[in-house]
Amino acid sequence: MATDVSICSNALVMLGAAPIASFTEGTTGALVASNLYPDQKRGFLRAHPWNAAITRVQLAPLTDAPAFGWRSAFLMPNDCVRVLSVEFSDSDIEHKVEGRSIMANTSGIDLRYITNLAVDRWDSTMVSAMTLRMAGAMCYAITKSASLTDAWMAAAERKLREAKSLDGQEGTPDSIDDDPFMRARYPGGGW
Repeated sequence: MATDVSICSNALVMLGAAPIASFTEGTTGALVASNLYPDQKRGFLRAHPWNAAITRVQLAPLTDAPAFGWRSAFLMPNDCVRVLSVEFSDSDIEHKVEGRSIMANTSGIDLRYITNLAVDRWDSTMVSAMTLRMAGAMCYAITKSASLTDAWMAAAERKLREAKSLDGQEGTPDSIDDDPFMRARYPGGGW
């Protein structure tokens, strides 16, 4: 089972460095990993609507309405890494994300978002892609080689594309809604 530390430890081993057992053990590898990992993980989760990390929640508005422009503000959950959709009564609604709040002109919202999912719930391709991402991110600090860093970053990008592709093939594909603007782009106004 993968952990945050095991991902970083495996990435260090790929770079020819000693593995780590903890982010606080005082080695160079642990110091580099502990500094880079939180932002790298967050960026990885934001990069794609990973099926394993999608969460749904219904939110009630905050008691204080926005000063202007919107009727209601909704506090995003603490674990929200990326907002995917904001709906009310099964319809997408106009909204804006401002800081950690979602502004909308409604009395409640159904929020779909990417959560900061623990890695022990990731599938193996996500773990592999994140391990390579960490190898690329830590490479220069560990090896002092720009060309090796470029090679690890390229490998990480290839694995990320593979992981996204496999993740995107699970479930029914999202459909493109019948939209008058889309119909206007085609002769005769249809598909």
